[in-house]
Amino acid sequence: MKVVVIGSSNIDMVAQVNHLPAPGETVGDASFIQSLGGKGANQAVAAARLGGSVTFITSLGNDMYAEILKKHFKKEGIATDYIIDDVNQPTGTALIFVADSGENCIAVAPGANYSLLPGSIIHFSKVIDEADIIVMQAEIPYETIKRIALLAKQKGKKVLFNPAPACLIDEELMKAIDILVVNELEAAFISGIEYTGNNLEEIALSLLQAGARNAVITLGSQGVYMKNDKEIIQLPGYKVNAIDTIAAGDTFCGALAVICAQREIDRDALSFANAAAAIAVTRSGAQPSIPTLTEVNAFIHPQINF
Repeated sequence: MKVVVIGSSNIDMVAQVNHLPAPGETVGDASFIQSLGGKGANQAVAAARLGGSVTFITSLGNDMYAEILKKHFKKEGIATDYIIDDVNQPTGTALIFVADSGENCIAVAPGANYSLLPGSIIHFSKVIDEADIIVMQAEIPYETIKRIALLAKQKGKKVLFNPAPACLIDEELMKAIDILVVNELEAAFISGIEYTGNNLEEIALSLLQAGARNAVITLGSQGVYMKNDKEIIQLPGYKVNAIDTIAAGDTFCGALAVICAQREIDRDALSFANAAAAIAVTRSGAQPSIPTLTEVNAFIHPQINF
């Protein structure tokens, strides 16, 4: 179960507010926490806590946060041999508002994350050779994502791509993606088809026709929808008391990667990822909310055991 995650690392600065501010509005009485985040880092931590042997490739900045993050990754059991140190940029930072309802809005200053450039790939070739699955998100340069995906495909490796923030995907990259994980808004943006609430099959079919082998659309509290050329699987969401949705999608991706490193995507893999994400939304913070394998196995139906 060798999972290689290539992506962003951020310091998350989170303000908990009673409602998300409208343009020009100041919301007082917020509570503030600072935690470790970034979609790449979140997914790496999720995969490690959920049973994967994880190597994380990221770029960290010229500040105190770089060493804090490295120590944190090692504590989580993540291999850090391929982390890049950027002496010219700060570590990525995310400014996050979280409402009491659990909804959030985020602004990201990428900093060193944008230093993860295609020229670095030559150093990653060996670790890709040893991987069972490559996991990427869209908080690093697009050309890097594309070059790595094509290299992974050439080497016969699975690629899970989570294009968040949403980005348009060209045909060559799309054909290198084994598992495309998007929420309903990202799916609509990438497919060019407006989401009406009942046209998931049309949107997923468009993503498959564009080249992805499996289209996975996460639906928040409504669960998950998956389509490939063999089947459609739709699972409802678990009923939980959501307090913070920040890392739910990242937890889902990390969990799914661990299972799909072992076998093809199926109903149980989606249920496992769905359960991990459900636990995450019941806790505050990005990485602090990510559950362990023991917690997920205790949460889901007992006959589904990984």
